[in-house]
Amino acid sequence: MCGRYYLEISKKDMSFVDNINNYNFDTSYNISPQSSVPAIIDNKLITTTWGYFPRWLKNQDNPRSLFNSRYESLLEKRTFTSAFKNNRCLIPLSGWYEWKTEAESRQPYFFYEKNKLQLFAAGLYWNRSNGDIEISIITKEALPPLDSIHNRSPIILTHTQIEEWLSDKDVNKIYDDLKEIDYSNILFHKVDKAVNNTKNKNSSLIKKYEEVPF
Repeated sequence: MCGRYYLEISKKDMSFVDNINNYNFDTSYNISPQSSVPAIIDNKLITTTWGYFPRWLKNQDNPRSLFNSRYESLLEKRTFTSAFKNNRCLIPLSGWYEWKTEAESRQPYFFYEKNKLQLFAAGLYWNRSNGDIEISIITKEALPPLDSIHNRSPIILTHTQIEEWLSDKDVNKIYDDLKEIDYSNILFHKVDKAVNNTKNKNSSLIKKYEEVPF
């Protein structure tokens, strides 16, 4: 699961985006589902809503948006198959948070690129009748050492994979090429539990948490 992330737009790392010099986004260190966030669609940054609400979900009690889509379901579940074939996008990240159960409590960790480069997650998007666009981050089973914290990770694409992800190639080939994702450039560390509260948005949230001895 990827249910919280941090984004600071890097124009240098996103120079391939057509409107990068004309798009403004206020850095946020604690983005949660249903937030307005940028996604790269048709090589442009577009403001979207993080989390997809299919019609069947809205009829349920206390529905939660599909802010994640499972890689394993992309070719199987009708909820995702059409978007996977026709509406693939990139979701820029500067890092993301996951929680690990430790001693009967949940400890947050921050994941980021080792050189602080912009990350690009594979995503899907849906156009709504009111003109809004909803997005979902694709996740798959986590690999070592990330799996020591959480069993799922967002699919982070290399620049070569980005080109293919946004191409018109056969979707079966695109799917197969995502079976192996390289997370060797990803580091992580423990952070303060202040990130648990979505109202907290400051830069201290991504700093390494150091326990103070009594």
